[in-house]
Amino acid sequence: MSLNTRKKRKKELREEYIEQDGLIFQLPDEILLYLFKYLSTEEIILAAGVCKLFRRIAYDDKLWKIIDLTRKSYSNRVLVKFFRRFSHPCTEILKISGAPNGKKTKNNLIKLPPYTEQLSYFIRTSYPNLHYLHISKYDFRDDSTACKNITYLPTNLRSLYLTKCEMLMTSIQGTSDFLKIPKIPLKGSTSNFSLEQLEILSFEQSSCLGLVSVRYIPDLCPNLIELNLNGCFRITRTRTFTDTLLSFHKTLQRLYLKETQVDDDTIHCICRKLKFLTILDIRLCKYVTKNIIENLLTLKKLEQLFADDVIKIEYEQRKLNEK
Repeated sequence: MSLNTRKKRKKELREEYIEQDGLIFQLPDEILLYLFKYLSTEEIILAAGVCKLFRRIAYDDKLWKIIDLTRKSYSNRVLVKFFRRFSHPCTEILKISGAPNGKKTKNNLIKLPPYTEQLSYFIRTSYPNLHYLHISKYDFRDDSTACKNITYLPTNLRSLYLTKCEMLMTSIQGTSDFLKIPKIPLKGSTSNFSLEQLEILSFEQSSCLGLVSVRYIPDLCPNLIELNLNGCFRITRTRTFTDTLLSFHKTLQRLYLKETQVDDDTIHCICRKLKFLTILDIRLCKYVTKNIIENLLTLKKLEQLFADDVIKIEYEQRKLNEK
């Protein structure tokens, strides 16, 4: 008997000898499944190693609709191993966060790990029915192995969150923009890539996102309900940006512009055309003044306004007076 066989047999015997007369083992499977829903992805995997009963419960499809790997940062190598081992067609939501390698850039900033073609490939193949993808702290530009175009991501997503990520922008050197779909599909990218079903797009704290990149959004995902540009300080008060927002006048309901450089004119145009807005965030926008309060009052469907105190207090007072 080989060493590996003996180790496997020992493990099986150990599992068989586990005392299973405790109260928890007397619970119906439905109750155990309900309890397991409160465990994180990592905890579910640990629980699966306790005994055969727990393993059967732990690998129920209902527990794998959401995979959240953001409690700690994992290297790309570890994530690839995870995706290969825990492939689940039932998974609809995936959340990952990059593990900084400790190196610093010239600006003394922590270098983000690359979002590689290998990582992208295993996400697409291991979770073919993915609808909600959260990617945090990844670099899509500098490394030679990095995916430099959005077409490497899974297609037919409903929500895409790119938080604190670095992406390519169109430059005078002719660099192709991350959000621009190339005419000829890139090697290793998703075939027949489409984001027409996308309803939520977030670039929160992805500071490299600029005006040129934003202009590709309407063609990329024309049916947006939510657009989050919080922390994208390169977004400035230009006609190009305003026109981009107004192209969603039939669908957009939630708009987040915190810390961008929009001004009163931008907000005026938003209030005039985006009549379906229910949430608007204009906190820390230094070029927005309380002169836009009159315009904000015309948004009859607005349920939540996030703004600096000077604006919000007077807005709420005026709104109460109108009632």
